Amino acid sequence: MKKSLLAAALAVAVVMPASFDPAVARQRTVIEQLPLEIVDKNYVDQVEVILADTATAKMAELDAKAGEKRSEAGLAAYDPSGTVTVQDQYATVPFSSMMPFIMRDVTRKWGLTQERGGKAVNLRITIENIKTANAGMALLLGSSDELSGEVVVLDPVTQQQIGNFYVQVVNAHGGLAGLAMRGSGVREKLVEEFALESSRILTGSTKKDWKKRLKANEKVASEKANVITSTKVGA
Repeated sequence: MKKSLLAAALAVAVVMPASFDPAVARQRTVIEQLPLEIVDKNYVDQVEVILADTATAKMAELDAKAGEKRSEAGLAAYDPSGTVTVQDQYATVPFSSMMPFIMRDVTRKWGLTQERGGKAVNLRITIENIKTANAGMALLLGSSDELSGEVVVLDPVTQQQIGNFYVQVVNAHGGLAGLAMRGSGVREKLVEEFALESSRILTGSTKKDWKKRLKANEKVASEKANVITSTKVGA
């Protein structure tokens, strides 16, 4: 049966046009609006990840794979109280520890930093669903990867809720082209998309705003590089 299924999938893959792109669906629903005075004037401090019963079984499977990758890389067992994990090791870290790293990374790219000022906020994220297709199923048109959950924004001092929204990320992949574009690090990519949607709510931004922010960051980085180069030449 499995061989027949894979054969059918390969047959579908052969007739898929090379230009086929995987569909990426991201949806964010605001449940409780953030106070206007802190929109785009906040930064993420602490992130707590809670797994709903509907996500625990799949998450245990993914965490086991992350542990295998860590062992294969010759790394010691993960210790949350240890040194800060570098980005190229995210794939070897349990989900509940990995997600806060990526959430902070992405929100900082959006300019939500302590240096920029604004109010510190904590996020309590309840993951309700996570799904990743295996390589064979990813060849089928109907297969997809999904991550969805609720984000509660908290005042870090009072721990009172000051905002609430829901994010759903669905990445669909069909055929060999879609599988190739899917690549590795599926779990981490889903979290990045989730963090991206969260950042748009925290900043009150659109996709156009995001592009402007990227250009601004690139300009700043370029100017810093030029200053360093000029300093070395003049030394």
